[in-house]
Amino acid sequence: MKKSLHRMYLAFLSPVVIAFLIAYLYPVLRTVQMSFYEVSDISSSSDTWKFVGLFNYLDLFSRQLFRVSFRNMLLIFLVGGAAVFLISLFFAWVLHKGMFMGELWRNLIYLPTVITPVAMITVWTQYVYNNRFGLLKTIFETLGLDSLAAIPWTSTQYAFWAMLIAYCFCSIGGNLLVYMAAMKKIPDDLFEAAFIDGATEGKIFFRITLPLIADNIKTQFTFWTIGCIGFFLWSRVFSVVPSDPTTITPASYMYDQLFGTSISSNTVATSGTNVGMGAAIGVVLCLVTVIAMAVINLVFPKEKYEM
Repeated sequence: MKKSLHRMYLAFLSPVVIAFLIAYLYPVLRTVQMSFYEVSDISSSSDTWKFVGLFNYLDLFSRQLFRVSFRNMLLIFLVGGAAVFLISLFFAWVLHKGMFMGELWRNLIYLPTVITPVAMITVWTQYVYNNRFGLLKTIFETLGLDSLAAIPWTSTQYAFWAMLIAYCFCSIGGNLLVYMAAMKKIPDDLFEAAFIDGATEGKIFFRITLPLIADNIKTQFTFWTIGCIGFFLWSRVFSVVPSDPTTITPASYMYDQLFGTSISSNTVATSGTNVGMGAAIGVVLCLVTVIAMAVINLVFPKEKYEM
């Protein structure tokens, strides 16, 4: 009986394992191998590769643009993460406790999440940050705040923070729904018992609500971390010029190294590629992801609270 079960497991699992090795493990190993070579083109034969050892990694960390991109990624993770999680938790708590037209406010907050990022970037750059008729300019002028109305939000000086504000605005809705769904699963008897014992709203939130939705917070924090490490689309579309130090991230820098896309004289041109370094960036981001996941597992409590 056991032998037949083992054969059945092997028959069902073998296609999955083979597909995993072909579709995932092989490209990963190939990328790691490529990072130790000088490769002129991503489609070039391995016979043309030139072994350079750790030169791609050493050269990568010596480049100021990569260090700037890494700093931008950390700012998105730390500043943006703090804003998104605090705001989404606050609104989730308020809407969960009951609020006038709560369903409408929930849908309005979630709406930016279902719109494609390219469309949202266009809305923010063309209709919110526009220096001639943008929403912010109109609001500040109406309030008599001419200095704020004159801020060129999409300029090099403010582009990163303008992008981060827009990205956080579009990220709050998803977290909000997850936290609200988790809060609805908490029995009302726990809140009633806490009120009877004289607990304040603050104590109830920090001692009952937060511990019981810790798993959901961990999940959203994991998604946020992975999204920040692979932050590409907003960086690429928000800035007109590729490799713009203002908004560049490691994923965007990796794309430029792999495909050599640049803009020269207002026309798209293809500059020299450095595929080996692009592969090295991919390996570094993979290692950063593994370390980040290990830290998350250490920070969040392993014990689970039952409701």
